[in-house]
Amino acid sequence: MTSPDAAGKRGKRSTLLAIVVGTALAILAWSQVWFSFEVSLGAQTFAGEVRGDVAAPAVMALALAALAVLAALALAGVVFRYVLGGLLTLVGAVLVLQSFVAVGNPAPAIAPEVTAASGLAGQQTIADAVAAGAVSVTFWPWLAVVAGAVLAFAGVLAIVTARRWPTSGRRFSTTSLEATDEMPDNGQPSGDVRADAPAGSDQRVEQWDALSHGDDPTDAGGSRASS
Repeated sequence: MTSPDAAGKRGKRSTLLAIVVGTALAILAWSQVWFSFEVSLGAQTFAGEVRGDVAAPAVMALALAALAVLAALALAGVVFRYVLGGLLTLVGAVLVLQSFVAVGNPAPAIAPEVTAASGLAGQQTIADAVAAGAVSVTFWPWLAVVAGAVLAFAGVLAIVTARRWPTSGRRFSTTSLEATDEMPDNGQPSGDVRADAPAGSDQRVEQWDALSHGDDPTDAGGSRASS
């Protein structure tokens, strides 16, 4: 039977690993070609490719947000684990939606490259040219969908297992206890310090007495003679 500590460690490790995998897949998809197109303008045909950084620039921002959540989750307490898990789930869902929107309506996604290749301008003009032409979708937008699903899963996993994650404050509390072991239960300093304190106090009293009698307390011979 798995102990609660082992289950908590496994949940934390799985969550952080899923974030790393989802983020890596998102960045990889963002850097690749998402669409290739051919549009005709009169007798001329223009072709080009559209990378993910043009078709869906928000993918990189979402991946960086997931990395920030990863760093925060590694140190967060129980309450913040729930908050960060919900935020990570939202990041994954937005990434999936962003990719689906780009694939479902590629005209706005490829518009900058169509303009650069053919000189066409205007949203409706480009949309008509794209509709009359040919647009093919590569594998990489679907990888971005997978990345978003992995990040959303990691967020849900963080919420489900957050309470069982191991804490990181035990080492610091142990250090504090070791420091307080030098102090006895009554709150007084150690025995060596208490033994030295009365000796120093008696010496100062004797010096004041010598001064009141007109003797020099630094003159050991004069002090003995007056006493």
